[in-house]
Amino acid sequence: MTVQSDTGWRPDLRAPIVMGLAGLLVLQILLALGLNLGGGRTLVPSGADTPLLGIAPDQVQGLRIDSGDGTESVTLARRGDTWIVADLADLPVQGSKVEQFLGELAALKRPLPIATSEEAQERFKVADDTFERRLTLEGETGPIAGLLIGDSPGFKRVFAGIPGEPGVYELRLALSDVSARRDDWIDVGLLRLEGEQINRIATSDWILNKDQTGVWTLADSDRPVDEETVSALMLRIANLGYRGVLGIADDPAYNQQDPLIELQIGLTDGSKRRYRISRAKDSEDYVLKDPERPWYFKLSEFDLGELLDIESADLLAANDAADPSAGVEPSSPSEILPMPEEISEEPPAVE
Repeated sequence: MTVQSDTGWRPDLRAPIVMGLAGLLVLQILLALGLNLGGGRTLVPSGADTPLLGIAPDQVQGLRIDSGDGTESVTLARRGDTWIVADLADLPVQGSKVEQFLGELAALKRPLPIATSEEAQERFKVADDTFERRLTLEGETGPIAGLLIGDSPGFKRVFAGIPGEPGVYELRLALSDVSARRDDWIDVGLLRLEGEQINRIATSDWILNKDQTGVWTLADSDRPVDEETVSALMLRIANLGYRGVLGIADDPAYNQQDPLIELQIGLTDGSKRRYRISRAKDSEDYVLKDPERPWYFKLSEFDLGELLDIESADLLAANDAADPSAGVEPSSPSEILPMPEEISEEPPAVE
């Protein structure tokens, strides 16, 4: 019997690599059909070098971040080279932080989606009505890009989606960087001063003045000041920080009509700062208002330190600091005895 060899193409179809490629083709066809049946939305092709948002940082003139529960929202706007809170009397924000955030967004690449169904969008919290954060970027004439931020599967990783697209992506982005809290963006250095600028500190109980030689004195007192205490006080005032901004409208809960301290700060250029500091009602927070600024600042006890408790007596050096011999009573003449070497040990001479 003669065995005929099969030299046709059918055996090649049964090769593992051919069968694998055929399976991949079927999967792609099914995916395409599924997308066409899923509401007509188009999935943008992905690629290692395809930008996710397709924006440049200098295109962005404003951004808005909303929390998913609707309790917090922040709107930032570019004003020349600075960034401000647009709806809070142009309160300055940390421009470097905003620019870094925009740079990270512009650098994001579009990965392969991990899911494309509406059910997956809801599950990963990247749906139009279910999200952790909604980010909207504004250009010169209106919105130019958006991003829906969902759950975080790990450190600096979030699930995200593009509004109007079905894809769910996993991105290298920290959820904390997309904060809807206004206080996470504001500039916290608006009250800071250079210590050398301060030449007068006054309250209703005491006044400190610094002369041209840099020496501090307490008004109505001839005693020298405690230099360590005064230096610490000056540094506290020069570096005064705050935890947030409450707004621009007064509120009876701020208790500003009954301040704990009213502080006046004189500066070498002739200008002044006036701080009215009160304790907010039913709160551990303190409120500071400067009449030259529209904002009410929220401070903690840590921010204020010793400022609320210091009294004039605390500013003065101890009585014996000016004269080290003060308080030591001189010995009476009768108490002065000769030293042992002053006593002659030789007996009197006999004549």
